[in-house]
Amino acid sequence: MSTQTAWPTGVIARYLTVGGATVDLTHRLTVHNPPKPFATLASCAGCPATEEVSHYRTNWGSEEHNPEAADADARIWAQSHAETCRALPKPTA
Repeated sequence: MSTQTAWPTGVIARYLTVGGATVDLTHRLTVHNPPKPFATLASCAGCPATEEVSHYRTNWGSEEHNPEAADADARIWAQSHAETCRALPKPTA
């Protein structure tokens, strides 16, 4: 029986790759105070693959802030990557 460990701070979703690594989704934050998310980042802990999806979309010439759509697009990429990535998790020690 395996035990679950807590997700790192800031991880909003996690996918397990076929190689046993994880693909984590986090929000990229601005340097403003308070920080504001401007993108969703999907990064694989087993290989160098990443995907960053902006929270800002241009729609008919105007820019709109749509973090839910960015999260959805990042989740699709993360799921697809996790289904095919065979990289092993990086050792912790």
